[in-house]
Amino acid sequence: MPARVTNWAMKRAPVPTPHFSLRQRWLAPLLLGAVGLWLAFYPTLSSGFASVQADPADTRHLNYVLEHDYRWLSGQGAELWSPHFFYPVQNVSAYTELLLGLLPFYAPLRALGLEPDTAFQGWMVLMGALNFAAALLLFRRGFAFDPTPAAFGAFLVAFGSPRLCQLNHQHLLPHFFTLLAVYALARLFSGTTAATRHVALFAAALVAQCYAGIYLTWFFGFCLGLALVFALALPSLRALTVPVLRANAAALAVGALATVALCAPLLGPYLRAGHEVGFRSFAETAALLPRAQSWLYLGVDSVLYGWLATRSLQGTLPMEWEHRLGIGLLTTAVVIFTFWTQRARPLLKLMGLVSLTVMLTTLTYRGGWSPWRLVFDVVPGANALRAVSRIGLLLLIPAGVALASFLQTPRLTRRTQGLALAAAVFGVAEQAQWLNHYDKQQLRADVAAVTARVPRDCHAFFWSPRDTERPLEVTQLDAMWASLDSGVPTVNGYSSNFPRGWNLRDPNMRCEADVERLDQALADWRALHQLASADVCLIRP
Repeated sequence: MPARVTNWAMKRAPVPTPHFSLRQRWLAPLLLGAVGLWLAFYPTLSSGFASVQADPADTRHLNYVLEHDYRWLSGQGAELWSPHFFYPVQNVSAYTELLLGLLPFYAPLRALGLEPDTAFQGWMVLMGALNFAAALLLFRRGFAFDPTPAAFGAFLVAFGSPRLCQLNHQHLLPHFFTLLAVYALARLFSGTTAATRHVALFAAALVAQCYAGIYLTWFFGFCLGLALVFALALPSLRALTVPVLRANAAALAVGALATVALCAPLLGPYLRAGHEVGFRSFAETAALLPRAQSWLYLGVDSVLYGWLATRSLQGTLPMEWEHRLGIGLLTTAVVIFTFWTQRARPLLKLMGLVSLTVMLTTLTYRGGWSPWRLVFDVVPGANALRAVSRIGLLLLIPAGVALASFLQTPRLTRRTQGLALAAAVFGVAEQAQWLNHYDKQQLRADVAAVTARVPRDCHAFFWSPRDTERPLEVTQLDAMWASLDSGVPTVNGYSSNFPRGWNLRDPNMRCEADVERLDQALADWRALHQLASADVCLIRP
């Protein structure tokens, strides 16, 4: 039975979608999927997996998290919430994302015999492919777009510039669970049968996203809450929303309770970690709230717009790489134009209002004031998020819907269809970024050298090399990976948070003053945790 365009998608009676040939159904999706995977992972693919994306700090840390999860699952590693770094502190997995929900996609690659870094590379490419596939499912079956508009919309969601700019934060890459949750909602509100099944899919996808990453889960919940407010507040949307909620009230209530119950096990460790290391202050968050220019800014590595990222502009954006939220000037114009001209369509109205509200709420205004301060103080969990600008990843979904709607406008003539398609193709080019990468063989050798120095009769070790050039994060991660390989815990560590009293953030020795500083900091750490001198082996070249 053909899919049907719903009243949520179009402000008219449902009509059957036209029949498409096999080539019409798959040519654009396959082509844009291949282009997107190349744009996102060309350093990995073109090097034959010799180069790892994106940097040797956060990338290796998140690879470590997945590898620790894998070794815990296979019975080869430490307790799940207490990997062997920041010794002897427990519950350090809760200092950052646990990524447990992503283990089913990483563990099979390791079980096939791939090295951890190679498995992580394959995992990244797989995440990109699943994002595109889930977005395509949402646009085709959920929103009933034709194949070509759906493919362009899915491309923007899966491979938009904001996502490529966050490839060094791989915990933000897997977004397909959220897309499946939106798909379930779209099917539920389409009035089709099997509503209980769609509620179950929504709850399961939400739980899976929760275990995959806290950031994207919280942002989705926030946007979902805004959507519900608008859907109930506006008469034109309320007439479509209330009947569905009433008809499925019992299933929705059970789904909500099940979601909370299944996600609750994560809450305890994260709350304990928050009390141990302290919750974030608003001052930390304020620096990473979007500015007005953030929504147009694509960064210095943008292939088409890098020349616009002047030093003066970068200077107004603290940690400017977190403010790269732009999707290209033409694509932005198309999205705004579509939201305005098709605002009578319920789906476009709802997504446009949510997007605008998110942008206005997170924005930093003159004098440094932001409405986000109220959200930070009132909404549970908001004070755990530092980089609020990453909410731009969620807004790729409504932007993709606007782009697909623009390409599927019924009134387009043959000539204007060609112009619209040309604009969409140029929009693909607008997403392109020059991406960072590094040589994994060199870092493997560095870790092996540290591992060889670790005495196996030590309770723990601290690695402190004489190195004036090596970034401190890389040194800490060398020690963490050496700890994994040797089985000996390490006092070294690198994460989103750090234990109280741990003053060993820079382990590199550049001069005699550094030697004295590290000796004193290590002595203070041993005293704080009542460790004997022999309990921690100090390893220096």
